[in-house]
Amino acid sequence: MASSQHTTNVVIDGEQIQIHQRHLTGQELRNLISPPAEHIWLDVPDAQDHPVVNAETLALTDGMRFFTDRPRTIFIDKVPYEVHSASLMEQQLRDLPTPSVPEDHGIWRDVPDALDDPIGAGEIIPVAAGDRFFTSPLPMHDIPVIVNRATVAVRGARQTGASIKAAAIAQGVPIQPDFLLSIKDGKKYRTVSDDQRLHVHAGDEFRALDGDDNS
Repeated sequence: MASSQHTTNVVIDGEQIQIHQRHLTGQELRNLISPPAEHIWLDVPDAQDHPVVNAETLALTDGMRFFTDRPRTIFIDKVPYEVHSASLMEQQLRDLPTPSVPEDHGIWRDVPDALDDPIGAGEIIPVAAGDRFFTSPLPMHDIPVIVNRATVAVRGARQTGASIKAAAIAQGVPIQPDFLLSIKDGKKYRTVSDDQRLHVHAGDEFRALDGDDNS
C-alpha cells in the first residue's frame, strides 16, 4: 500500500499554502504566489529576517512564515495605494497619502463585522492586498508631562521633540528651542530629536539642556 503524500503548510504574505515537497529553493518559493515576487524573506521570530536567494534550498517545516516585496494595493479613506511590503510602520502608513495623515488624526484598520482596530504610534502593521484603513480626528485633551521638573500641559498624545519644547517655553520653562531634549526611559534618559514623533503619557519626564552645558 502506497504511503500518504507528505504535506507541509507554510504562510507567504499571510496566505497559507500547502506544499508537497520537503525542500524548495528560493526561486520555487517565489513562484508559489502570483504574480511572483522579486524577493522573499523567511520570518525569523525575535531575530533579523533571513533573505532567501534563488539558489538557496530550504528544508520546510509546518508553520514557516515568509514575506515578499510583491506589490499589493491597500486603501486609506477609500483611496488606493500600492505598497511593496507585507508590513509597514505606522509612520509609513501615515506618509502614503499626500499630504501625510496629520498628527491630530488617528488611523484605524477597517475590520468587517467587528470592532475597528486602532493603529498605535510606532506600531508595525501587517498588510495584505485589499486591506482598508480610515482616518479620523483624535479627541484632544491636555496631558501633563514634566520638563526640567516643571509640569507642562501638552495638547494631545501625539507630539514631537520640537512640540514638547515649544509647549514648555510657552508655559514659562526657561529653555530655548535649540536645547537638547531627552526623555526618561527607566533609570536613563534617551535623546529625542526635534522631528521625532512621540506618543506621550501623563507623567512622562523630559530634560532639556543647553547643548553647551556639559553638567
